[in-house]
Amino acid sequence: MDNNEKPTLLIIEDHKIVALGLKSLAESMQLFSTIDSVLTARQAIEFTVANHPTVCIVDVELPDMSGIDLVKSLRACSPDSAFVFHTIHQELWTLRQMIQVGANAIVMKTDDLQELQVALRRVLVGESYFSDHFREACEDMEPQQLLSPREIEVLRLIAQGRSTNEIAKDVCVSPNTVEFHRKNIMRKLRASNMAQLVSEGITQGYIKKP
Repeated sequence: MDNNEKPTLLIIEDHKIVALGLKSLAESMQLFSTIDSVLTARQAIEFTVANHPTVCIVDVELPDMSGIDLVKSLRACSPDSAFVFHTIHQELWTLRQMIQVGANAIVMKTDDLQELQVALRRVLVGESYFSDHFREACEDMEPQQLLSPREIEVLRLIAQGRSTNEIAKDVCVSPNTVEFHRKNIMRKLRASNMAQLVSEGITQGYIKKP
């Protein structure tokens, strides 16, 4: 995106009243050059292929496809777009799936409106944002905390047998940062060694069984 060009926003929400409220909220921020809204996943794919919005606000439950599957499709056709899930769902598997598809931000519909504004500002500068209600839901649903997208990436590279230095080069961080992620992953998955780490990663759906 050109430095002088304002970002664009696409709202993917099948409830028209909610979509109007989100549009009004985004307009009040005065950050976006255009704010568009669609009601279905099919419309979202068509719009994204043609326009490549900077940010998409995505509802998890859409009439023709889950928002999670939709984000997988949209990432393939618009890899530079950022995706903000805005959802009421707090089921463990749904929470984990939103993380696994690489959500840039997750805000619950029970959050204050300001949380969504914070999320939009964060993703526009390349950061992630997960609301307090989302984090609380994760903690309530399981003893282990969910892995972050970067931790999932590191875990998958560990499962491939790559060394700390190789992982550091692959993800463009220092070896010390990789070790920090490794320790966090082991703590979250309650693993005491590498074999158990990979086994738990497979069991919890973070990595595929070889």
